[in-house]
Amino acid sequence: MSEGLSQKLAWTEPDADAPRLADLTAQLTEEDGLTADREEWPASLWDRLERAGAPRWTLPAEYGGAACPRPLLVQRAAQLAGGSLTAVFILSQHEAALRRLLAAAETATADRWLHAVGAGRAVATVGISHLTTSRRLGAQAIKVIELGPGRYRLEGTMPWVTAARRADLFVTGAALDDGRQMLIALPADRPGVEVCPPFPLAALQASCTSQVLLHAVDVDDSDLLAGPAREIMSHAAAVGTGGLETSALALGQARAALAALVALAPDRGDLAEPLEALCESWAVAWRQLIARAKQDPMAVSPEAIRASANALVLRATQAYLTARKGTGFLRTEPAQRWARQALFFLVWSCPAPIAQAAIRDLAGLCPAV
Repeated sequence: MSEGLSQKLAWTEPDADAPRLADLTAQLTEEDGLTADREEWPASLWDRLERAGAPRWTLPAEYGGAACPRPLLVQRAAQLAGGSLTAVFILSQHEAALRRLLAAAETATADRWLHAVGAGRAVATVGISHLTTSRRLGAQAIKVIELGPGRYRLEGTMPWVTAARRADLFVTGAALDDGRQMLIALPADRPGVEVCPPFPLAALQASCTSQVLLHAVDVDDSDLLAGPAREIMSHAAAVGTGGLETSALALGQARAALAALVALAPDRGDLAEPLEALCESWAVAWRQLIARAKQDPMAVSPEAIRASANALVLRATQAYLTARKGTGFLRTEPAQRWARQALFFLVWSCPAPIAQAAIRDLAGLCPAV
């Protein structure tokens, strides 16, 4: 990689574990092509993350975690996504569940699950898309029947749940008929919980993303992380749509494609100008992401960052596929896999303003965000 382009694509946050992260990324890269499109749990990918302690990076030391600051977490997510988007997508959903558990750490159930994750005894995931960005089933995807004081019965569906086959805990949410809402720590082995076969996705098949059916599942106050109360799902800690972490995954995937494109450049003079422009766009988007992760008051909005990251991952992966010509279209090549995986960011945790920005960008109009 030329020195100028290398500087544009450089990670910006100092990381004491940088050599180990580089090794882990290389290992994930090697494994990803063998597992990403299989309809089975990617045990080898997750085991590598486990050995590196990645599922505990976000946890405070009191729970056995590394207490990584958010800018470093965002950078590590992007770095590892360049090796295996499948692995880090699963990790991102685990971390999303942990953030909600940490927000409710004063409750006995959250404390118990956080200790279990910290000890390596549990994997968590989230099932709240019906409350955030998914409109397939809507906010009433899960019906709650109040059986008595502090006792409830759940009926319905969590429509999009990643790592559903592997998870020990689902963090989900639901609303009662009177409008009160609750956030629930639901054990995967609770009677009435049924994990369906994974969806036939266009990419990231090994993420084991499926719907989870709830058949008369009983919960009580000891399972609640928040609520029941009015507007509980409007709280920042209760819901989310991926935010900076999803943008980090997109930029990590884009960087992998750009680095591969740089490797072709010495023999392809036609790549010099577009590659320079793409790398500069990546550097700008990366600085914006890190500034927001550091809570810089002058940083651009998370929505604008996500819109830029979406556009860039599409352009970078398709540029690499185009440069590789017919060879890149072979199923054995990463170029076609990266291009398919980039489509993921158009539909996953993609609120209406981000989707509109993508459509406007594809139409050659100014983004709406």
